[in-house]
Amino acid sequence: MDIQQRYILGKRDDEGFYPVTVDQTPAGTVHRRHGSWYATMPGHPVQRAADRDQAAAHLVTLIDQGKRPTVPAQAPVHSPADRLRSIVGLRATRTYAYLLPDLRFTLPNLVRAAEAMSRLAQLGWVPLAGYPGADQPWLMECRLCGWKGHRFWSHLRGRNGNGIPRPITRHPGCIPVKDHPLALINLAADRKYECECDFRHPTSVEQAQAIFGAIEDALKAGAAMGAALHTRGILEPCPASSRRALVLRAALDRRTNRRKNGM
Repeated sequence: MDIQQRYILGKRDDEGFYPVTVDQTPAGTVHRRHGSWYATMPGHPVQRAADRDQAAAHLVTLIDQGKRPTVPAQAPVHSPADRLRSIVGLRATRTYAYLLPDLRFTLPNLVRAAEAMSRLAQLGWVPLAGYPGADQPWLMECRLCGWKGHRFWSHLRGRNGNGIPRPITRHPGCIPVKDHPLALINLAADRKYECECDFRHPTSVEQAQAIFGAIEDALKAGAAMGAALHTRGILEPCPASSRRALVLRAALDRRTNRRKNGM
């Protein structure tokens, strides 16, 4: 029997995982992360694959080898963001909810997160979790009606940099499309050019560079908590998020150019 005839992919859940049955037996899940596909059978190593069918075929191979899903005996593997949250513990504030969930903890990824959050504010969305990357489900709330659910940043930022989010209806049950412009204009009154928060977020290139330096110094010293604390300036909600995103990008580009020129 052809391998593709032996497995069935179920409906994708809110976090992007597809349940897979092999010969009508639950075998695990497949999911896509940052351009690659992965096959997961609980209790066994995760396998990277070129596409969804190859990932599902790996689960068929495991079943043929006599392996079955089990509850792993070892402690679960946590992402860097999870480890940082565990260090902070009960003292965690809203900042840590916005740490990168599965992405590498790097300055470029932090800046991308800030840019995405800035654009979400302009479009009337509130992120309820950390920036997961462009092609992963992101839990957020619609400020136009209060709906909560998962959206993809790649859909909201538009195609090929055109900045036009899709779909135009935002999500099922949202307010009528004709009412969107006025609602977004009203929300725009919340945005500021200068940071007015108790904790000052960067609104100049010099301030952004200072935060970058503090994060890098903390990481070099192995101070994970310190690095997480310094991300407040980048990841916390701020009425001046649009200006903050611009100066963060300018500061990052300046650092990159200096290093290319050996300065």
